[in-house]
Amino acid sequence: MKRSLLSLLAAFTLITGCSKNPRILDAVSETQKQREVCLDWYGYKIDTGKAISNLDIKVETESELMAYCEFFKNVADTK
Repeated sequence: MKRSLLSLLAAFTLITGCSKNPRILDAVSETQKQREVCLDWYGYKIDTGKAISNLDIKVETESELMAYCEFFKNVADTK
């Protein structure tokens, strides 16, 4: 009796734990925000000063910003 009760409880726990859908966050990650700013800058939608300001980084030149944004060109969309 005790063994069947434990087996039933374990099966119930397993089924309950596996049947729940993972919670999908609607929030955009910080990496995704940075990527979007870099892509806007690459596409000439925003100027260098605004991109640096939006990214809140300590670079001063366009070439430094390009080096920073190089990473984000290859980051895949998560949505």
